[in-house]
Amino acid sequence: MFIETYYDEKAAVPVSTSEPVIPYPELSGEELTVWRNYLPMRREIRNLSSRFYNIPDPAIAEIKKATRSFDRIEIWSRATDPMAVGIIGEEKPRYFSIVRWGDAELTRAQIKRRLWVEKWMLLLTAVGGIGFFAVSLVAKAYGIEVLFCPLLLH
Repeated sequence: MFIETYYDEKAAVPVSTSEPVIPYPELSGEELTVWRNYLPMRREIRNLSSRFYNIPDPAIAEIKKATRSFDRIEIWSRATDPMAVGIIGEEKPRYFSIVRWGDAELTRAQIKRRLWVEKWMLLLTAVGGIGFFAVSLVAKAYGIEVLFCPLLLH
């Protein structure tokens, strides 16, 4: 299983005295959009000891270490590639990568490519389905027997 932690000890050095030190990279702009689209399911972590989350031990350790830095932590996921995200603020939230685990080690470029393919597959499937339905209706209207769709003939 692939596990990637984003903790950065160098980031623990305060830049200014007014802002808290957060040793995790902030997700913003295009990177935030890509992760939100790729990992559409979100749920807040309330109890790390729950087996409901199915989080590997190294990821649990990293999440426990991160809890003091964030208002809340969510798991963003799709079938087999979840990521823990730390969130600060409510009105204008800031998002930070904590740890990611799963079956595949994907780069952001690979994820963008996968999202692009999924978008086009969905569009082509929809257009193909609508086209098939339209052709079947026209064929039925002209009395042409459509052998591959018997439901439309009755």
